[in-house]
Amino acid sequence: MSSKALSSAAQAQPLASSPASLATILLVAMLVYALPGTLGHTPWKQDEAYSFGIIQHMLESGQLLVPTNAGQPFMEKPPLYYWTATAFAAVLQRWLPLYDAARLASTFYVGVAGVFVALFAQISFRAPSVLSRRVLITVALYASTVGMVKHAHDLFTDMSLCAGTAIALYGLQRLACQAGGTRHDALWLGLGVGIAALSKGVFIPSVFAATAVLLPLAVRPCRNRRYYARLVLAGLVALPLAVSWPVALYLHSPALFDVWFWQNNVGRYVGYSVPQLGSAANHTRVIEAFLFFAFPAGILALSYMLRGGWRKLGRAEIALPLLFVAIGLAVLQTSATSRHLYLLPFTAPLAVLGARGLLRLPLRFLLGVNRVLPWLFGTLALTVWAIYFASLSQETMQTWLQPLSPWLPLDYTMPVKLVPLLFALALTVAWLQRDRWLSANGRVAITQQWLFGIVLAWSLPFTLLLPWLDQAKGYGAVYAQMESAIRSDWQAGDCLSSMELGESEAPLLYYFTGILHQPVTTPKQARECRWLLLEAKGTPAAPPVGWMPIWRGGRDGDRDEFLQLFSRLPN
Repeated sequence: MSSKALSSAAQAQPLASSPASLATILLVAMLVYALPGTLGHTPWKQDEAYSFGIIQHMLESGQLLVPTNAGQPFMEKPPLYYWTATAFAAVLQRWLPLYDAARLASTFYVGVAGVFVALFAQISFRAPSVLSRRVLITVALYASTVGMVKHAHDLFTDMSLCAGTAIALYGLQRLACQAGGTRHDALWLGLGVGIAALSKGVFIPSVFAATAVLLPLAVRPCRNRRYYARLVLAGLVALPLAVSWPVALYLHSPALFDVWFWQNNVGRYVGYSVPQLGSAANHTRVIEAFLFFAFPAGILALSYMLRGGWRKLGRAEIALPLLFVAIGLAVLQTSATSRHLYLLPFTAPLAVLGARGLLRLPLRFLLGVNRVLPWLFGTLALTVWAIYFASLSQETMQTWLQPLSPWLPLDYTMPVKLVPLLFALALTVAWLQRDRWLSANGRVAITQQWLFGIVLAWSLPFTLLLPWLDQAKGYGAVYAQMESAIRSDWQAGDCLSSMELGESEAPLLYYFTGILHQPVTTPKQARECRWLLLEAKGTPAAPPVGWMPIWRGGRDGDRDEFLQLFSRLPN
């Protein structure tokens, strides 16, 4: 072949033609989507706001045992994630807003989870390295699952839960695939289960326990003493992590331990605490989450099992992820409490099974989908850019963006920020040049096409439109208005009582105004304070007897909830 022909072939060869370059491109893509949506906005309702309140309290008080939100114990979850985020906030608050610094804890845990998902996939596929094609497909599926993309940028405990789950899956898969494995494998399993327990309680550790016990029924090589001995060792590793905080909490306050364990763990599952704590189960929610929240990994995993994967249940690499997902979904389906995000820990095993499903789909079908995806994501990108340019003018905003008025304020003036604008432009250009980055392998290419499209669809709005989104979903502007309304009349020694103030609104009231509310159930109990803040749903509430209305407001993107401030009338 002539040198000219060789040069032309080299130019036509995609940059992702080798495993190393493919891994580099995937890593860069994940880094690009890690920061938009993580930095640059205040805590949003629901999980972010109360998580931030707990973190701020830990940072200011140094009290790490009892999660406390705006002065009130908040015993819904164990504190591992809060401890980590507090450490990030303490180190980085000089350079970043407190909430951005704390939110980087999620980025840290997402990175840990990604590493162990790759190791889990390597063992599952018995691949020679983490740069193998099937491993990279699995990691790309995991990172671009719809639910993971959304919540990987959130400030809440499920991110450390996902990291612990990935670590434990890696350890258990090594034990199962190697007929008992080594002590190090047991250490990874115990460490991951302990992290999961210290992140969100007993649910995921219970699923692991059931999976580990049932696995030998399907996998013959696990029926040996070494496997069971390694499980005992893993339990001994997990036990100190799992019980240290609950024991310390019980010794500190049996009542708070009761709230955490019996109400927020047992009670949420059985149902007796659901009327008080909320999040009642919708019996179709688990199915919806599997089909949409876990898309595309969930659909691909189901496809693999239906297309013959069930015949391989005697193999540890199939039995483990399937058992773990099946047991978890069964528990969620029978629980009295459910949310879509409860499926997050199961995205890792679904990605492993989903990669197998993708590899078995007809190549012609995949090539057809590969031709459709650019049009889909290109349309989304064009729409975001059109909305951005329309939002720069009040006239075009009121004319062209009227359909967005139920969610976004149309009287907002979009600021022009050079760095986000250049980032969004560079991201768009890189996506338009995607053929230079895509692998030549059709199955890898479609995974990359989906991942890059998801990165584009997520990062563009959370770069170009982020100030507008924060105006609608954040509480900074709301509490700035309230503070302005009372600034001239607020006196030294004043206090503010609150009624029905939510777990999200209370910590942000403290962060933005420095006012720590004193919750009461009736206006009569608020007589010691000159101010009363009431949260009303649906329609504004009438002023209580003896109180004068001062201010009313709410988030621009929320038409159902109002904050109302009253001043006590002189006797």
